[in-house]
Amino acid sequence: MFKVSLEQIQQAYERVRYHVLKTPLNQSETLSAIADRDLYLKFENLQFTASFKERGSVNKLLLLDDTARKRGVIAASAGNHAQALSRHCQLLGIPAKIVMPKYTPNTKVENTKIFGAEVILEGERFDESMQHAILLQEQHGYTLVHPFDDLDVIAGQGTIGLELLDQEPRLETVIVPIGGGGLISGIASAIKQLAPNIRIVGVQVETFMSAYARFHDISDYEIGSAMTVAEGIAVKQPGELTFEIIQDCVDDIVIVSELDVENAMFMLLEIEKTVVEGAGAISLAAALKHPDTVHGRTAIIISGGNVEMITLTNILQRGLVRSHRLVNLRVLVADVPGALAKLTRYLGNLDSNIVDIAHRRTLAGSTLGAQPIDVLLHLCGEEQEDHVVGELRKNGYEVEVLEN
Repeated sequence: MFKVSLEQIQQAYERVRYHVLKTPLNQSETLSAIADRDLYLKFENLQFTASFKERGSVNKLLLLDDTARKRGVIAASAGNHAQALSRHCQLLGIPAKIVMPKYTPNTKVENTKIFGAEVILEGERFDESMQHAILLQEQHGYTLVHPFDDLDVIAGQGTIGLELLDQEPRLETVIVPIGGGGLISGIASAIKQLAPNIRIVGVQVETFMSAYARFHDISDYEIGSAMTVAEGIAVKQPGELTFEIIQDCVDDIVIVSELDVENAMFMLLEIEKTVVEGAGAISLAAALKHPDTVHGRTAIIISGGNVEMITLTNILQRGLVRSHRLVNLRVLVADVPGALAKLTRYLGNLDSNIVDIAHRRTLAGSTLGAQPIDVLLHLCGEEQEDHVVGELRKNGYEVEVLEN
């Protein structure tokens, strides 16, 4: 017996279809070739507030009676749920209060206020914010819209499962991010009732792996407290409802590293030209890290695209370094007039684009006769890096490739 019935999910779809985008499911020829698997990307980052959260939020709101709508709703969130709920409250004329942790980035606070919600900053962490939201709900009679542990919210997220089967009925695997578990619970509930042979695979980042540990009966693990690039799924424990559904409907859960997630974000931007947050890229990271989980045509759920610009900038720079397209060299040159000009001319002849250059006269390696020059180069990859370094050494330069 499914906790969320197919009928509930189908009814949710009839409600939400006029309020959210039916996002595309596109085969990625390039990523399929890289992974040696048949990958299809479900672009939930194309929703208006850039995440799947709109589906569950609007389904919950549309089920409220007139009295509940007048009283308003309350939620605790520091991210996508806050923005999704606030937007649809504004469109439906429902007062909304969002409790956020005190140290929520100002951009997220402002992006929530823009939709007319009242933002209350309370608590150091999400758990404390949720406790305050429950207190206000009890005091004022608001409807609490939980970000994941709510059957109506889960049914709304399950509409993605219906779309997947409509768009590509030959799917054999679906890979889904897990934070609190609302997304995978909804998708798995829908798919397992219509096509039970399709494998549902969840994925978590190793710094927040509580669902993975519980699913595999691992008791000796640390509850995450570290920062993660996949902050959208940095949830200490899945919900009670959602984990029961996960146990009943999910075939496997895997974990990936922070580096895996960053690489997936980089690839999606470079190859698919789509901006994806860490939690949104983690399904692709799982397909690349655990190819044994990928059977046949596989849907990769791109769950969201809300990422801070400074975070995205850092990830892009690190991606260029890892792919040997930004290379930092320390070259020892003679301390004579024209030596620097000669080096830069030589690098130009090797088709190297100089991004930055610094003359390090005060370094310990400096002598009266020779000085180290740090050069940041934009190259085409590891092969060109090896060629440039080799040619410099062949022509008498001492060269060190610096760690960035």
